[in-house]
Amino acid sequence: MSIEDRIPSLTDKELASLQENAMRLALSGSVKQKADCERVLPLIDAELAERKARAPAPAARKTAVKKAKAKA
Repeated sequence: MSIEDRIPSLTDKELASLQENAMRLALSGSVKQKADCERVLPLIDAELAERKARAPAPAARKTAVKKAKAKA
């Protein structure tokens, strides 16, 4: 199974790690590694964008309301 086929089944952590490694190799890898990164990085970016779009919006955070103390 090629890495392109595996990208959708990776966890968020695995996908982030793959992206970091691909970015590193795009800068300092061999010619073949750089070519592979050029092919894979857009797929990783697209998968990350799709996951971000599918993610539920964060719940609105409730702020604490200070109650006035009654004067006796």
